[in-house]
Amino acid sequence: MKHPQLMSVDQWIRAHPGIFSVQENGDDLVITENFSRKIRILKSQEIERIEEKFNSAVLTESYVIILLTSGNQFVLSAQGFAFPPDFSNTGDIPLPYQVYCFQDFQNIFERLRHVASEEDRKKESLELILVLLAILDGAKKIGLEVGREEEQVNAVLSQLERNIPVPPPHLQ
Repeated sequence: MKHPQLMSVDQWIRAHPGIFSVQENGDDLVITENFSRKIRILKSQEIERIEEKFNSAVLTESYVIILLTSGNQFVLSAQGFAFPPDFSNTGDIPLPYQVYCFQDFQNIFERLRHVASEEDRKKESLELILVLLAILDGAKKIGLEVGREEEQVNAVLSQLERNIPVPPPHLQ
């Protein structure tokens, strides 16, 4: 690997074991998030800039912002891949955070399954589905595969649309 910015990403990943796995593939880095098993191939020619920053809440913890030539960006953090949601398919949704990760997706999806199991909470369920879709669209925008997660969300949406009871998470 010759690209100095890829080398800095590789060094950060190796200095923070357990979050990601990394392999060199010619001039590219194959980054696997261990929590979600999501893979992102980082190509040297798509990198605009790499910045390492320190967490203001935990000063000993750092993260890496990867700015792409496409104008998109994502973060390598203690939580895994982090990225902004994409509202192009959902319209603007007021959200409490600027970036999300797959742990966030999983937590919100579990909340959806709980809320959708209650008959009188259909509106709240649909709002959660929009949030999940914006998160998944954000992940797609930075090059992550999200087909399995889209199927999970669509399955709940389909049940809601057909008025089929959604079993609560603890019964599945």
